[in-house]
Amino acid sequence: MQTELPAHAVAAIATVIAALIAAAISFVNLTLNKEQKTSEFRQAWIDGLREDLSSFFACARAFARATEEHKAFGPSNENTTYLAMTAEKISEIRYQVAETRCRIQLRLNLSEPEHKELFRLMQGATESQQKMLRGQGDTAATLKAIEAAAEYAPQILKSEWERVKRGEFAFRAVRNWIAPTIFVLSLLFIFLVASGKMNI
Repeated sequence: MQTELPAHAVAAIATVIAALIAAAISFVNLTLNKEQKTSEFRQAWIDGLREDLSSFFACARAFARATEEHKAFGPSNENTTYLAMTAEKISEIRYQVAETRCRIQLRLNLSEPEHKELFRLMQGATESQQKMLRGQGDTAATLKAIEAAAEYAPQILKSEWERVKRGEFAFRAVRNWIAPTIFVLSLLFIFLVASGKMNI
């Protein structure tokens, strides 16, 4: 024998269920908005890293070439017009290399293997330049070290871009599990009411 719930009890249950569904939908919206912001920040991080990397590699190459010329021909002055850069310009580029390297280091998460490897390659390029300054290295080795880091860097940018496209974990959970669950529960509730199994 089927026992129907009193009308006021069913109405109360329906109200609670509707409130829970509304709260869940609000939670989904808040999560999606937050994760959208996180993705925007990550995209800005990628753009900033790309800019810093291009600056680092360009300045590092220029510094290697300028150091080579400086070693070969001596300090630049008004009589050495064959030099591409003055000693002051070389010093300025050296500072830019150090500055962009520090910015990149602060952007990277060195607990991630790919980030750690990129920083290791950049360190190798920087150390090779220091050897050049001490007269213990050559331009070819330095440029090779710079190129190794430059060839590896796009992997970081690509993997981070893939992460942006996938979305953050919370976003994927809401999209793939929570939102469909809310939708199914809502349909079930409507079906129960419409079929008379839950009389209001």
